[in-house]
Amino acid sequence: MDSPSLDAPAAKLSSGALVQLSKNARRFYRQHDYLKACALYRQGLASDPQNLYLLSGLGDACRESQDYAGARVAYESLLQIEPDNLFALRGLGDLCRDEGDLGAAIQLWQRYLGLRSDDVYVMMRVADAYKALDQHERAESFYHRILELSPQDTIALTGLADLLHCNGRDLEAIACYEKILTLRKDVLQILTIVGKLCWRVADFEKAKRFFLLALDIDPDNPYALYGLGNCYRWQQDYRRAVETWQRILRHNSGTINLYSRLGDALGHLGELDEAEASYRLALGEGYDRYAKIGLIKLCCDRGDFGRAMEELNDLVSNETDPWQQINELSQRFVRAGRREAMISFYHHLLEARVPNCIDPRRLADLIEKLEG
Repeated sequence: MDSPSLDAPAAKLSSGALVQLSKNARRFYRQHDYLKACALYRQGLASDPQNLYLLSGLGDACRESQDYAGARVAYESLLQIEPDNLFALRGLGDLCRDEGDLGAAIQLWQRYLGLRSDDVYVMMRVADAYKALDQHERAESFYHRILELSPQDTIALTGLADLLHCNGRDLEAIACYEKILTLRKDVLQILTIVGKLCWRVADFEKAKRFFLLALDIDPDNPYALYGLGNCYRWQQDYRRAVETWQRILRHNSGTINLYSRLGDALGHLGELDEAEASYRLALGEGYDRYAKIGLIKLCCDRGDFGRAMEELNDLVSNETDPWQQINELSQRFVRAGRREAMISFYHHLLEARVPNCIDPRRLADLIEKLEG
């Protein structure tokens, strides 16, 4: 439905009546009854079309009710009367953002900040808009401006931390998230994010501390349990890794990554049947390179080179570069102290029918390197 014009003729209301009407409209606005608020603002504007407060209120109420055309008429009418009106500049910027025109929104908010440079709320809008536009340097600059004025602003800290995280600046992101945690100690999601970042930079003890703090809040949190298990795995504490990951499966279905890593840990513990079952569960969710490599390793450990070759055929048929996977398989065997099993498997491949995409000469060279 078209929005009513703002200049419809009506009987003049007294100034006292306009003030009361404006108060009533504002009350409806605060109660989120935006349609009633709009109706009252328009009633007042029919009497006093250039009333700045009524125009501003109508713009905000229309925008909240998603009457964007009505909001634009109100804000632009206000700017025609007072070109530097802060409420109109901010509101019209918010409207452009809601309509998806972030470039226009930033221009309006920048005009606002030229008049009121210390408004951290509008700075936050600009920073978030630049981040959404992938203009990360400009976004970071605004987050820092906010934090210069309000060092404990957790929203700005979170925006900056997320930006650093997205750009792979892990150590800076960790420091930023830690600042948030000094202000809000029970933020579960941030605890798991920081734990993951610490794990990524190989600070496993610090990662474990954050995951354990998350589990103090939510003992069954799958993200914290998964991350904690990863820490134990990288520290070669495979038993605790298995126990931690199995806690996830009490309440949640497993993922490919979880089953694959669980299989690897069980394999290191010598529990080969359980490891194979876990790898099969991973592959039941879809093809996974690491689960397939794990199965090949298990087959070689058992001396079942025929099955190992079948699994290898399936591996190379799903990969664009089989030699990368052959080399990765070799490195994993060597790291696990199973060099001889790997050499035996490659000899078996040479003596039997080698998969078509594997060059026998390169395989012979790899065997010689392993044996050397």
